[in-house]
Amino acid sequence: MREPDIGTVLGKCILDNSIIVEGSGLRSNHATLRGGRWVCGECLVGLLDDSVAALTSQQKEAKIETEMLIRKVKKYGWSVNPETGKLEKL
Repeated sequence: MREPDIGTVLGKCILDNSIIVEGSGLRSNHATLRGGRWVCGECLVGLLDDSVAALTSQQKEAKIETEMLIRKVKKYGWSVNPETGKLEKL
């Protein structure tokens, strides 16, 4: 795949509506396409803290949901084998 020449306009960032020009440092080096639209590198770095917070929150919710499901399973006479992770009838 060919790389664009320095100074080539890649597109506009959908978050801050700024123009992304090849060779403009952080803005263009880490620019990416998401859903057919450009997101510049500066916006991606700005979203880092929010992304990490969302990821940890999602992992906590998944862990809580798993614990609730295991409690429900035990209530009806099943247990989870810790070695295989499969359900076994008590």
